[in-house]
Amino acid sequence: FPHPSLPHAMANRSWLLKLAVGGLSRASCRYKSTQPPAKSVTDEQVQKLLTRMTGLDLDKVFKTRREPLSQPLYKLVDEHQLKKSQMETVQRARELLKMPPVLPQRKEKGELIQDDTKLAGLEDTNVVFTDISQTESNSSRRIVVREKNGNLRGATWDERDRMCQIYFPALGRQLTLPAMLQGNDLARLLKEQRHKEVLERANIQCEPDSKDYIRVHHMVYDDIDQRGLYDLLRSTRHFGGLLWYLMTRQLLKGILEEMLEKNLMEDAIDLVGLFKLCYPDHEPSKSLTKAGKKCVQEFCEHQGWTDLAALASTKIDGGEPRSAQAQ
Repeated sequence: FPHPSLPHAMANRSWLLKLAVGGLSRASCRYKSTQPPAKSVTDEQVQKLLTRMTGLDLDKVFKTRREPLSQPLYKLVDEHQLKKSQMETVQRARELLKMPPVLPQRKEKGELIQDDTKLAGLEDTNVVFTDISQTESNSSRRIVVREKNGNLRGATWDERDRMCQIYFPALGRQLTLPAMLQGNDLARLLKEQRHKEVLERANIQCEPDSKDYIRVHHMVYDDIDQRGLYDLLRSTRHFGGLLWYLMTRQLLKGILEEMLEKNLMEDAIDLVGLFKLCYPDHEPSKSLTKAGKKCVQEFCEHQGWTDLAALASTKIDGGEPRSAQAQ
């Protein structure tokens, strides 16, 4: 951090500890299911709801980036061509908003293949053997390690990722985990509200089922939920992942409150609908009898969130309509 004074360092260390263990208080659902969701994140209905709640703010999607200046291009078009160009822009934005994959963490590799003590001490470092056939994928590629003690084993995931990057380098990926995805550098970026930047870097650097990918995403999502910074990821490809993370952990009060305060009633209705879709056999899904905006108020009442129920009741006759583009 910028100032290495002891009080400042201790404060940062305390903030890091709270973030690491999830010590900042968050209200979970009263009826918290221990069962996995009835639907997967790839389900068509789930994806439809996540996409609608993500929104489509073209100004945010096509935010100005720092690029070399070039000569602007002007075109004279008629009304039909203009509408066609606008539709193409919306379609391109939807492609950019497709959420990254959400996968369970891969099981660790490194199984023992052969124990040959006769080879112990022949090398003073481990020797890695990699199949570099062009026909093999990186996930199925045969990579083994002969250890200094003579043991022959399969490569761990860290070793596999490193060797694949050496022989088949992925654009933008480094051999070692960037500093911005770990420790104090990661904490500083989150403090500066650069969550989207962190997630984009994690997507480039890590495989979606790797422990570092999952760790960074969960840490970012926790920080956003704890600080109520949901709008940082709205209309980005990461908002669906945030919603799914909060849904599967049933930490919905914060984001539901934000939706109500911003008059995003249709998003709030979709959030309750997603809960009913994922947990149809659990409370309060089984007890909900109302539909539309009144369903949000009923959901909050069943969860014991009286403050949100009162807020929802004031929004029943209002709320911002979702744009046609977002739908």
